[in-house]
This record gives sequence, structure tokens and C-alpha cells, in this order.
Amino acid sequence: MGAGKSTVGPLVADRLGYTFIDLDEAITDRAGQPIAALFETGEDAFRALEGTLLREVSQQEEVVVATGGGALASETNLSVAQRAGVVVYLRVSVDALAQRLADTATERPLLQDGAGHPLQDDALRERIRALLDQRKLRYEQAGVIVDAEQPPEAVASAIVKSLKAES
Repeated sequence: MGAGKSTVGPLVADRLGYTFIDLDEAITDRAGQPIAALFETGEDAFRALEGTLLREVSQQEEVVVATGGGALASETNLSVAQRAGVVVYLRVSVDALAQRLADTATERPLLQDGAGHPLQDDALRERIRALLDQRKLRYEQAGVIVDAEQPPEAVASAIVKSLKAES
């Protein structure tokens, strides 16, 4: 969340001549409602739909898929993604993520308190830190890890360079 997947993904796809798929957009299209509304019915239902769509898109060739921040926190989903291709982790510091996400916390259920109010300042940084701590083990299993605190064009270039070196 906030690492730049939806910005960098299309750049990478374009450079590779691939199709870009934003998994969060695919989920909202399939469900006919925004992610925040899906979370209201429960995160488990959202994660189940996310896993189903990840399996579907992983069957396609020549695609760059941007997953939501929690999609690959599941060992099953991570395994699906790794079998389908190269997983890329866009690594960003907690402070940079907090700065990027501060204005959109109202749209992100995981960045809200129990009453649905967006977290701010230290509370926001602590929630981001906790999420990263929970997911770090899976994220670091990525085939390519890129510092995503640079401009999107530079991040995309680093990813393409790493992918070409792997092939």
C-alpha cells in the first residue's frame, strides 16, 4: 500500500510490451463495489476474492500484475504468484509510506481506527510499521527487490533491468 505499484506497474508493462493488471481494480470490477465496502463485510471475504482473482490472472502470459499490499501476505497467494512469474517487492520506508498515504487513509480500511476514522501521524506510522512487520517475511521472498523511494521512471528502469538480468 503506497509503494507505487499502480504507478510503476504500467511503466514496467509498457517497457516490456505486456498488459498491466491492477488486482484491486479487478476486484472492484468483479464485486461491483469499492474495496472499502468489501471490507465492511469482512476482510476474509475480500481476501478470498483477491485470491481467486490472483489465480485467474496468474494464468495469463505477458502481464504485469499489481497486487494489493496484503495479497502476497498469504503463503498460498505468494506461491501462486511465484509460480506464475517473478515477484517484485517495491520497498519503501515507513516514513515515506506514511507521507504518501496520509491523504488517502480515509479510503483505506487498514489505515483506519475501529470507528472508521483515518489514522494520522504517529498512529498511522505505527499501523504501517505493524503491517510491514506482519508481511516482511513474505515480501522479502520476492525475486526482485527494488528501492521504490526514487521517481517512478527510475523504479521502473530498475525493475526492467533486474528482470532482464534474471532471464
